[in-house]
Amino acid sequence: MGARLRVFLTQEQDKTLSNLRTAKVPQKVKDRAEVIRLNAHGWYVEKIAAHFNWASQTVRGVLHKWEKFGIESLWEKPGRGGKAKWKEEDLEFLEECLKKEPRTYNSFQLADKLEKERSIKLSPDRLRRVLKKGIIWKRASPSHKGKQDSKEREIKQSDLDMLEWAAAAGEIDLKYLDESGFCAWSKPSYTYYNKGQQKRIQQTKHRGRRLSIVGLFEPLSSFVYGLVIGGVDRKAYIQMMDQEAEAAAKMKRLRIIVQDNGPIHKCQEVKQLWSKWEEQGLYIFFLPKYCSEMNPIELEWQHIKEDELAGQMFDDELDLAYAVIDGVEVRDQRGNYSTQRIKFKSHHPT
Repeated sequence: MGARLRVFLTQEQDKTLSNLRTAKVPQKVKDRAEVIRLNAHGWYVEKIAAHFNWASQTVRGVLHKWEKFGIESLWEKPGRGGKAKWKEEDLEFLEECLKKEPRTYNSFQLADKLEKERSIKLSPDRLRRVLKKGIIWKRASPSHKGKQDSKEREIKQSDLDMLEWAAAAGEIDLKYLDESGFCAWSKPSYTYYNKGQQKRIQQTKHRGRRLSIVGLFEPLSSFVYGLVIGGVDRKAYIQMMDQEAEAAAKMKRLRIIVQDNGPIHKCQEVKQLWSKWEEQGLYIFFLPKYCSEMNPIELEWQHIKEDELAGQMFDDELDLAYAVIDGVEVRDQRGNYSTQRIKFKSHHPT
């Protein structure tokens, strides 16, 4: 097997590519810029391909062109392909509407809006095919973005980028911590079924107790997690952090844990342990408030819930726990990392 394909960026190049995410440029340019940044931050070609749902060869082509032509390789050369009735600015208009307007749209509504406000006539079917290049049909979800402190987020993102650089260079271990929960009843979701019929999922008699999970995620390397009935308390959190601190001290290697500002992360008992953990080589990086999208472990929770558990009902908490464990095992194969499940001393085993 040959050497892994890897590009290296200066801080200025990384910042330029990062700024393209919010610039008024074609979606293809934004995607290619993100591919290059992810690779420079340690993501392998296969992981990037899975993330974008691209072929691995497409990712390699983007990286090779970057090495040969630099920033110019992100844009298409003029004169390629058939001439479309619509322009990139029309899609950017729709993207802005989808981002800013406090409502949802289907393809019929978007086609009507495009015709009325941009004088571009596309059928809903044609528009769906066009939008697949950068926009997908999916459920909407609530957001806390309006509560974010934009200045604090910018500073924290810059600091986190530097930590990711150091981790990619092998100078530190960088892990992401978070908690989530599951219940025996899954929310109804989309499914393929016979035309003219609706599939009905029978719910169990009892909803059951909440099954919580706490995890430590090191992308492309490891996923350490534990399950508890009820909520994750400070004792479980401290046990997991103590384990990480002992590993850091044994390896004599700096280890950074990225996490949110949850109550158990900042309770008095935990604060008293910060100095001890730092002496062992374990440090905590707190994300800004309402910025869960900065934590990649959130995507793992989402995939487990929407891809592995969606549409299923479970008889009891034990069946649910086994399903979550199986879901984690599936994710480790797709994400190319190892998993380890720990048992907490003060909780019933699941």
